[in-house]
Amino acid sequence: MPVATVVLPTHDHGPLLRLSLRTVQEQTVEDIEIFVIGDGVPDETRALVAEIGRGDPRIRFFDNPKGPRNGEIHRHAALAEARGEIVCYQSDDDLWCPDQVAGLRDLLSAADFAHTVSLSVAPGGLVTPWIATLESGMLRAFMFRGSNFVPLSAAGHTLAAYRALPFGWRTTPRPIWTDLYMWQQFLEQPGLRFASGSRPGVFNFPSPARRGSTLADRLGEQERWYAFLSSPGWREREPAVSLRCAEATRRLRRRLQALEPFAASARSSRILGKVPRRLGREAWARETRSLTRWLASELPATGSC
Repeated sequence: MPVATVVLPTHDHGPLLRLSLRTVQEQTVEDIEIFVIGDGVPDETRALVAEIGRGDPRIRFFDNPKGPRNGEIHRHAALAEARGEIVCYQSDDDLWCPDQVAGLRDLLSAADFAHTVSLSVAPGGLVTPWIATLESGMLRAFMFRGSNFVPLSAAGHTLAAYRALPFGWRTTPRPIWTDLYMWQQFLEQPGLRFASGSRPGVFNFPSPARRGSTLADRLGEQERWYAFLSSPGWREREPAVSLRCAEATRRLRRRLQALEPFAASARSSRILGKVPRRLGREAWARETRSLTRWLASELPATGSC
């Protein structure tokens, strides 16, 4: 049985898939199976996956026609064939840090759903960390009300927990984000254990912020950041970044804990939950802003080494 099944959905990001997939192949945990799940992909993507797959038997390509929304039904069908103890997700335009699977494996040794810290890169190079504390009822209230703190490529769960869900991946009603709709299903289940990591596991390049960018621009950006991730520059900075994220996560956990008695009203009441939601949002924003400012002085804005 592999340690992990890595699910990488793809539709039309073309050459961006190559480096996203490479960061999966280069994980320090090598005992994985890699499911590249096509959702109406063009011939270019088929050729790319075939080329990479010839050199790596861990890769399996699911060549599906275009499904509803983001092809969530294809993910559910593929996971029926998964053999990993845990399931990790990668986006076809993001870059994993080398220890992403190892980090999720450690978190999921005592949890059913977990995530690492996602470092979200703006088009100009500014890096914003997405920290969270899923054990907090207040933060879960935000997620039930439509705020997502866990990007797809930062998340993982046990295969057993997934197979115990009432639905699994399914077509998401608009305008809800597809990953959030899936995470809400986990959050609804009584008795599930959640873990929020404090080490960076992924560099995330949100597509909505890059609608005006050409594919060549995006590929160049991705290549620069991949070179940085593969360089001594990131290896030297990563311990300090992880320490800062851990400190911010601990402070956020303490601040949200003080609001825990109001978590139920924050989720369900527009009026009674207004003040605790504001206080909770301010606590998260305070830690995020502070980390973003610090990272601006630590990380190169363009991802250069």
